[in-house]
Amino acid sequence: MRWFGLALVVAVGWLATAVPAQGSSRPQQVIIVAAPGLRWSDVGPATPALQQLTRTAAVGALSVKAGPAVSCAADGFLTLGAGARATAYGTACGALPAHGRELARRNAASRERAQLAALGGALTVAGACATVNGPLAGLAVGGPSAAGSCPVQLLQAPAVGGDRRSAAAVDAVVASADRSRSPGSTLLVLGVSEAPGDQVAHLHLALAIGPAYPRGALRSASTDRSSYVQLIDVAPTVLSLLGLPQPTVMTGQPWRRSGRALDLAGLVDLDRRAAAQQAATVPFYLLTLGTLLLLLAATSSSIMAVLRRRPAQPGSTKSIIGGRSGVALVGAALPAASFLAGLVPWWRFEPPLPALLAVTVLLATVLAAVAARTSCPVGAVCALTALVLVADLVTGARLQLTSVTGYSPLVAGRFAGIGNVAFGVYAAAGLVATAWLARGRLLTVVGLGAVLVVVDGAPPWGSDVGGVLALLPALVVLALLVTGRRVSAAKLAGAGLAAVLLVTGLALLDHTRPTDRRTHLGRFVDQVANGTAGAVLRRKADAVLGLLFHSPVTATLPVVVAGALLLLLRPPPVLARAFAAAPAYRQALVALCVASALGFGLNDSGAAVPALALVVVLPATVAVMSGGWGAPSRR
Repeated sequence: MRWFGLALVVAVGWLATAVPAQGSSRPQQVIIVAAPGLRWSDVGPATPALQQLTRTAAVGALSVKAGPAVSCAADGFLTLGAGARATAYGTACGALPAHGRELARRNAASRERAQLAALGGALTVAGACATVNGPLAGLAVGGPSAAGSCPVQLLQAPAVGGDRRSAAAVDAVVASADRSRSPGSTLLVLGVSEAPGDQVAHLHLALAIGPAYPRGALRSASTDRSSYVQLIDVAPTVLSLLGLPQPTVMTGQPWRRSGRALDLAGLVDLDRRAAAQQAATVPFYLLTLGTLLLLLAATSSSIMAVLRRRPAQPGSTKSIIGGRSGVALVGAALPAASFLAGLVPWWRFEPPLPALLAVTVLLATVLAAVAARTSCPVGAVCALTALVLVADLVTGARLQLTSVTGYSPLVAGRFAGIGNVAFGVYAAAGLVATAWLARGRLLTVVGLGAVLVVVDGAPPWGSDVGGVLALLPALVVLALLVTGRRVSAAKLAGAGLAAVLLVTGLALLDHTRPTDRRTHLGRFVDQVANGTAGAVLRRKADAVLGLLFHSPVTATLPVVVAGALLLLLRPPPVLARAFAAAPAYRQALVALCVASALGFGLNDSGAAVPALALVVVLPATVAVMSGGWGAPSRR
């Protein structure tokens, strides 16, 4: 009997593990409440349900970037269902799109290659379904509600227009969904698009509550930054919660809980900061470039005086240039100062632009004053700029996000690492600083170059594929020039191959990390394995070509880079004299032309690379012409 009892216990235990429990055989329910225009600033006394959920759920700021710069509700629901950025071509805000097949064709042929209703297709393949409430919500799954009980419910809430009544209407939908959901289910609440009539983009509300989302901050691998998620992540999140595979056409990544949650005031501040950055960026650069052009115009009058061999007079020729060297140093320090300005909450002032300008100019003046005390002010300014960027990247790139020289969560090109705008500054400052510090020593170029490349390309830091491919050949050119060796096509080809091998190694290294922590480098390895890498590369190539012919300004950038290289190789007399006094600076500029040309061609928004490099080197060149490089270097 004792052996019989033991056998019975073993058999019961085996059956308990072999046969799933009744509850576990049912898929988890996911309820999505999507409201156009819903932002964290709408949460308040008029929204008690959202207030309560904010205290207990995982929360974050949602970028609703779809195809257009400012998305309407139809764009948002199409993007939600595609798991990629989609566009409701030719559809008025608030209206249902017509010509479904034509809409699907245009999105499939777009830069994003969005497959409409991919969420509905993935559910159908798995034998699951979705119920929808609202005509626009049906866009996400490709049709009306399915019959029967479905594991996914998508509720289209009323649009929020910034008033209490509309916010309260959304809150009622959220409260009802929260009360009716079963234990073990997950509720996702989000602002799916801008409000009707909005002309500017904002960050929106993202909230998740369920077994996988205890109190904390939302995050996804597509942003790789705590408290930031994207609308393209919603469909992958739903499939992940249901244990279903994610189609390769989806570019988003599942939401996960990571880190401490911001309070309501902090979440509202993220949107305020992003909106202030977007509004301030263009005026900031117009004022900066205008000042630089005035400085160059004043310097040009001095150059013309030299060329005409006029006698030096007070206020002319060298004295004029020398009088502007301090302003030129401040101009060269402006990009670094624009990053450091993020340490001061300038976006909380009204209006924010004067506060940003005041903080940036003050910090640039401090950096220029420190550099002016060295033997080579221009080299020191560039070294300080490179140091600021390196320190920022290895500590989480906090200064990159919402900096006017960084990237915007509203544009949503990047949320972590280094962007193309910052890379233009990084390459210019890093190459000039390396040339100054090397003083003809190859080992110094190799050592400093290795730091620049690794920080730029390592997945936890810069995570920049195009930057490595552009920077490594430029450093090889710089090493050859500072050591007096000949630059050849074979050596450049070898440098390019080394850059490709380095990027491949970084991608494989990133691929060893957990799936939800990989950057785009590691995910590209999966895309190569599943055969979708070609589509990704085609999308990048289309973006490069599209940007090249986007406007007359971008189309002339290759000509500008080629013209700058010609000026360096065959400079006019006034530049020749400056380069004779600072040969290392000229060598850095030649290497920078290589980095700018490659950066332009290898990145999908590569026009920013030569443009921002010019922002650094134009004032730096003025300072060099006034003696800002110091005594000629000795070998």
